[in-house]
Amino acid sequence: MRAVLCMAVALVGAAPLPAQTPRDVVARAVAAMGGEPALRGLTSVSVDFYTATFGLGQEETPQSQARANFAVGQTLTDYAGGRQTGTVELRNPGGVVNRLRRVVAGGIGMLETNGRPAPESPGTVTTIEGAMRRALERLLLAALDAPTALRALPARTWRGELHDGVRYANGPDTVDLYFDRRTALPVVTETLSDDPILGDRHTVSWFTRWQASGALLYPRQYDVEVNGRLQTHSVFTAVTINSGLADSLFAIPDSIAARAQRSNPTPTPVVVTLVELSPGIWRAEGGSHHSLVVDQGTRLVVVEGPQSSARMQAVLDTLRGRFPGKPVGLLINSHHHWDHSGGLRAALAAGVPVVTHARNLAFVRGIAAARKTVKPDELARRLGPARVRPPAITAVEDSMVLGTGDQRVVIYRLPTSHVQGMLVAYVPATRLLFVVDVLSPGPTLPPVGSAEVVALARARGLAVERVAGGHGGVANWADVERAATP
Repeated sequence: MRAVLCMAVALVGAAPLPAQTPRDVVARAVAAMGGEPALRGLTSVSVDFYTATFGLGQEETPQSQARANFAVGQTLTDYAGGRQTGTVELRNPGGVVNRLRRVVAGGIGMLETNGRPAPESPGTVTTIEGAMRRALERLLLAALDAPTALRALPARTWRGELHDGVRYANGPDTVDLYFDRRTALPVVTETLSDDPILGDRHTVSWFTRWQASGALLYPRQYDVEVNGRLQTHSVFTAVTINSGLADSLFAIPDSIAARAQRSNPTPTPVVVTLVELSPGIWRAEGGSHHSLVVDQGTRLVVVEGPQSSARMQAVLDTLRGRFPGKPVGLLINSHHHWDHSGGLRAALAAGVPVVTHARNLAFVRGIAAARKTVKPDELARRLGPARVRPPAITAVEDSMVLGTGDQRVVIYRLPTSHVQGMLVAYVPATRLLFVVDVLSPGPTLPPVGSAEVVALARARGLAVERVAGGHGGVANWADVERAATP
């Protein structure tokens, strides 16, 4: 993924600034924040905050407003030691409250959930380390120290005011910096990165309500927009600098550190394993999300293309190796949520037709047509000058039969409170039902999701013996019925 971060500077109604180099612009911002000695003397920052995070990609329908998750917490960043720790109380739309504590230090991390510690994923550790490097106060110093990495950007209007820009180019930390002409303080950041759903992901972050915190000014409001939609709104209720952070705050127990993987900016290869559920039927497993694969003789039908293009490509490569010469003839999309549709574009780029619910037809077409300049893929090239049409995208309103005989697959709409436009797959020959999100088989089964699945089976007259999940494992039908009983 390539990201470009932008910050903007405005002075409306005032005389133009005298000619200045990009480094002059950065130096002016450093002075406005409290001066270079104070910024270089910044060793730690403690921030108390509350945040509303809107679940983009988890809406009721693709056109619905996203629901918010609310969080209250504190983050402690030790720049001198390259460490960070934080505690947060999260409240999701279902009312569930989770208390998290995260520590990142020495290239590894720990996540404690409701008192239960576990190693943090190396990807999350890498993300946090990158965020510390790219914090405004660190970026400004890095830009001052590397003037040859700076160049001027064209002026740009944000919220009705003209801003001047400077680009700091340093590999993964390439940043476009803009500052307010009146105050010289950072106003907005902009990133352009690759996204499996949006194509070009345009992220705009706003830094506002600057206040004194010791010898420095610090923003007290932080808002992030993705492709024009608000993703997070954060208010910093308290900011303390150079308070002296005890080493014990960043301690990771040996039992966790021994199992933790070090941060790694190189993405881990996606590994997909085919687990046979019945003759001719497999679940493509790997990580948290799974797909169903049905061999229909002349073709393979895959139900679910989740997460990312890399995962979808891993599924296609695995099937190509296991079934040489037998194409994937169809991919069924269960619903629009981004973690369950992130592989659709890769499938379309590989020439695989997609079936989705009618509510999601425009959404899937939008994935296929998305502008993708950061990391062009095969579909982008095919839709370029040649204007080759993508594979068919077919809508299902209520049900659809795919194939004939013992390996036919029947797609049904599942009424559920989780999302509108949910599809499930039923294989009559083996009495297997494949369900995503609504029911994720595990040690316990959710009563609401179980009841919704049982209601579907009874309404459609389905003889189900097992339920395979897009998450979790496989459940016996008798257990699902028991969980659905009040």
